[in-house]
Amino acid sequence: MSDHTISLAFSVLHHYLKLFAEKQEPHLSLPPFPPQFKQVDISPFLSQAEHLVLGKQPELKESNKLFSLFENINQANKKMQFFYDCQPLSPNSIFPEKEEKDTALSTHWDKFVQAITEIPKSHCDNPSLWLDHFDTAMQCFTCNLPSPYSDEISFYDFTKAVAAFVVALADQEINKEEPFLLIQGDFFGIQDFIFSGGSASNKGAAKILRGRSFQVSLFTELAALKVLNACQLSTTSQMMNAAGKFLIVAPNTKAVKEAIKQVQAELNQWFIKETYGLIGLGIAVQSAKYSDFEQNHYETLVKKLFENLEEQKLKRLDLTDTTQSVQEVEYPNGVCEMNSFFPAQTGKERSVISEDQIKIGEMLSKKQRIIIADINADINHKYETQILKLQIFGFKVIFTNSREDTKEFGYPVKLLQIHRFWDFSLPKNTNSTIWNGYARRYINAYVPFDNEGKIITFEDIQDRDEGQKALMTLKGDVDNLGTIFQEGIRSANIAKMAALSRQMNLFFSLWLPAYCAEQSQSMYTVFAGGDDFFLIGPWYSTQKLAHAMQQAFSRYVAENPKIHFSVGMVMRKSNIPVPRLGDLAEEALEKSKKIDAGKNAVTIFNRSVKWEKWQFLLNLGDEIERLAKDYEISTAYIYSLIHFALQAENKENKIENSMWRSRFYYKTARYVVDKLKKEEKSTALNQIITSLGDKGIETYKGDFIIPIFNYFYQQRN
Repeated sequence: MSDHTISLAFSVLHHYLKLFAEKQEPHLSLPPFPPQFKQVDISPFLSQAEHLVLGKQPELKESNKLFSLFENINQANKKMQFFYDCQPLSPNSIFPEKEEKDTALSTHWDKFVQAITEIPKSHCDNPSLWLDHFDTAMQCFTCNLPSPYSDEISFYDFTKAVAAFVVALADQEINKEEPFLLIQGDFFGIQDFIFSGGSASNKGAAKILRGRSFQVSLFTELAALKVLNACQLSTTSQMMNAAGKFLIVAPNTKAVKEAIKQVQAELNQWFIKETYGLIGLGIAVQSAKYSDFEQNHYETLVKKLFENLEEQKLKRLDLTDTTQSVQEVEYPNGVCEMNSFFPAQTGKERSVISEDQIKIGEMLSKKQRIIIADINADINHKYETQILKLQIFGFKVIFTNSREDTKEFGYPVKLLQIHRFWDFSLPKNTNSTIWNGYARRYINAYVPFDNEGKIITFEDIQDRDEGQKALMTLKGDVDNLGTIFQEGIRSANIAKMAALSRQMNLFFSLWLPAYCAEQSQSMYTVFAGGDDFFLIGPWYSTQKLAHAMQQAFSRYVAENPKIHFSVGMVMRKSNIPVPRLGDLAEEALEKSKKIDAGKNAVTIFNRSVKWEKWQFLLNLGDEIERLAKDYEISTAYIYSLIHFALQAENKENKIENSMWRSRFYYKTARYVVDKLKKEEKSTALNQIITSLGDKGIETYKGDFIIPIFNYFYQQRN
């Protein structure tokens, strides 16, 4: 990678840091310009780059607050009320507030300047690596600060976008008519890949699921890195990377276009050779002129990019052109026991890729950092490392311990053998800051551990709740996300798009694992990031977590009623094959999506309801339990309520169903008269009819079976 390109990008970042410090308080200190970079004159490109990022002529803002970007989505002319506190990035600091806290900017800024000194000194010998660390430090300490020209775009997202455009504009070989290339990558085949089965795929299912989910993130990260390296671009040119997608801003030159074609060809060959086409990653390229980034044209540009990406998906792995579509594959040792697509290794029952997935599943809970190195890098197990067998796109992937437990790997860094060094450690709680001196990648790798530090199995997880021994599979995603991205943002521009993608990802990949560690320790994360999530946990605790997530997400998006997610939940025993669990959860989620165009729903026990009903239904479950205990209500009586609820739901279709109320009253009165003491009868009759009849069956009809089922499952041994 060109040192000039890296110095150019850093010069932009440093320029805005200096500008911010001078504007806010004259005595604020400034991170020094590191000796490994050369100061570059960015003035010829700065104004034009700012215009491109904002989509209009820049105008300085006096606001010291960063308001929530979510608040105004699909809510035109709404007064801004939610803003972010001046705090380092943590699971709690990503939530906007209405009330201002007493936080000194100077104290926060001093923490940022100190944070830069925590980057390993030996990593200064590798400018590209050091800049990646610095990028994370910038995110951690400036993502809650406003940019100079917008109180909706963070300082971090704005300056990074400007740096990307300055690098593109400074390239002397760019196409004068259309100077820019938007490069978008999209991973396809995710579901088939994660839930592929084999004869023994339920053995160690937790590890294999985690390993496969992480590999999806890893493949996407490394594909983006390969594009950046091939195009001679730094980490600041990458605008987005979440949910199996990435977006890079590049100069429109012949060299860049050829580099992308070469990378796509190499990726195709790798996926064919190593996964037999089960998965792949498509790269869409969209050229753009200056006017395409204007606010009244930007939506059209984004639409073109998405259409281009859809076209690339139809050209999957280039099977109709240069790629050999029929592979000569032999299985002399049989098929892999974890994934029947792949051949087993000699003397083993698993393929190389499945062995790596199991190792990843283990390492995510034992290690805290990942090294991306050259294949010939001098890094081995003496450094307390675990190296994956499968080389990915020409990179060696190495897991290692925390910074306190290992060296800084200074020698291979100095030899430029290490391309990236990522920290993925989970925050210990929701107040934990996440800066550890290294570049960070957000991976929700939360899993429950026993007292001996071992991962708890699905068999043990299903025993964690009272009553029925079962798992609940929870799958969900944000509703209408494409519409939000393409149409919902007022005065759309590329910086807002990047900020929206980053912030959407942080809720699921940063807050959720920290919340699980604090409040829901028995949950198991299959994947969570971007805009979707898949969790497995004890049958009742998972329902509580789903509600906690929905409430927190509403607060996270500044109480915007237009932004929400839907989920599907399925209750099953742990001996059900994991791929089947995924299929059932997906089917439940699809039912939630069909409730209406707005969605915002949850499906459980084959019933789909809006989230606004969910809390009331859970409370009714508590009320059923209270009444059953206070008045010794029989199982037979409560079971009859299911019949009445279904009759109430279908009373328009069948005349006899309209009599459900009188039958309910009669059955309740007979039960009270026959079973209860004289002094209890009046109170009991009134409470049961009001709670179970009026507030239960009459209000919720067939959906009332949800709290009934929960009650029954809680009583089982």
